[in-house]
Amino acid sequence: PSDEIKRLPYLCTMKIAYDAKRAMQNFTGLGNYSRTLLETLATYYPQHQYQLFVPRDTQTSRIADLRDQKSVRIYTPFGAWPIMPALWRTAGIVRDIKKQDAQIFHGLSHELPVGLQRAGIRSVVTMHDLVHERYPEFYPALDRRIYTIKFRHACRTADSVVAISEQTRRDLIELYQVPPHKITVIYQSCHPQFGIIADQQNIARIKKKYQLPNQYILYVGTINERKNLLGLIQALENLTDTQPELHLVIAGIGGTYAQKIQTYLDKRPHLNARIKWLPKQDFPDMPAVYQGAHALVLPSFYEGFGIPVIEALSGGTPVITSQGGCLAEAGGPNSLYINPADPTDIAAAIHHVVTNPTLRDQMRTVGLQHVQKFAPKSLADQWITHYQSIL
Repeated sequence: PSDEIKRLPYLCTMKIAYDAKRAMQNFTGLGNYSRTLLETLATYYPQHQYQLFVPRDTQTSRIADLRDQKSVRIYTPFGAWPIMPALWRTAGIVRDIKKQDAQIFHGLSHELPVGLQRAGIRSVVTMHDLVHERYPEFYPALDRRIYTIKFRHACRTADSVVAISEQTRRDLIELYQVPPHKITVIYQSCHPQFGIIADQQNIARIKKKYQLPNQYILYVGTINERKNLLGLIQALENLTDTQPELHLVIAGIGGTYAQKIQTYLDKRPHLNARIKWLPKQDFPDMPAVYQGAHALVLPSFYEGFGIPVIEALSGGTPVITSQGGCLAEAGGPNSLYINPADPTDIAAAIHHVVTNPTLRDQMRTVGLQHVQKFAPKSLADQWITHYQSIL
């Protein structure tokens, strides 16, 4: 097409390039966000071309749906670049993007390569959170410095910054002085499979497969200090007398902080017996794991958004999460909100939900209504309109 035609994105096929490293290699929050967005765009807007630039290709079942999309192209570095993947993502990638005639580059997780502007490529970056700025004690000093340099560069050089919540938008304005007019809020969605309601037979099958207890609350996420799993375990300890049969299922992995939790549990054998660790699960089984729980409990000190909240609500699972910040945006009007620093408050909310089936039904009904605002098609519409506005 001529240069004049290229300026008419509503009439033309767009070529959109992505740094898709996390979509291919990360199977937690940022990776889930990237895959869900790309699959959603390719499903509802297959007329556009989605160019995924990755340091190395990955053959896993989690990206099979993405590979099957005819509008998706995958590009890896060539020449000497494969042995320098970090440098390629920082600078070398621009030449490859230019070679594929991409009109927009989308940094899916806080970063943009150097040189996009000089190459004449428009850009947008998704900013998930500034947790390293709000809670620096959770990060090594060198990591904080690297994050700050990368994040500020992306916000400064991008043609548009997309925040995944109003909370992140406020943080960008306050902490990085990003002009408000440059920021658009577009929420996240979750994989459509979480909206498929499992029948009791299937839930029973999944419980048997993973040896899950009959009565449990659920924690989903990386196990680190910011997400406050120890506070949740202490809340469960407070329920020993009133809810002795209630267990906690932990779907996530962690390092030093997980070891700290295990040390705490080793000193409390009775409490340890009520904890079920689920470090690995087959992705298609997760909706039933959610739906078999009395509630998802996410007592984080800080989140950029909280995808597990959306996953839980999509299948009708009640949510208990932290007050303040962005979690109320995700959780909606009928989730319960607690003080994450107070295990007694967490315990009271859990007891209230577990012992009140009428409340759970009400939370389920309103949650299913609220979560429609994060429907994949709606968010795909918003992103395509946003790309067009950038062009």
